[in-house]
Amino acid sequence: MRIPVVTIADTDSAAPPPCLQDILWASAHPLDAIEHIHVAPGPGSAVITYFLRAADDGSAVSTAHEVTDRALGQAPVLRGWRRIGTRPSGK
Repeated sequence: MRIPVVTIADTDSAAPPPCLQDILWASAHPLDAIEHIHVAPGPGSAVITYFLRAADDGSAVSTAHEVTDRALGQAPVLRGWRRIGTRPSGK
């Protein structure tokens, strides 16, 4: 189990949409091997923790980026949000 943590932000928003976790799940593919997604919203940002099956931290981070970027690119409610940081395996 690998646990990459991705932070997204939008300086124009007070908080991420309450449906962010659902949007992330809808953006995931079965081959992403995600077990669980946790979203911790904050003022103008959200910390997304992915729990997934991956061979190493590098592939886990890559998967987390791909799913996050798919969500940011496809969901109109996330227009203006961007990925600003990533930590591998919860470090």
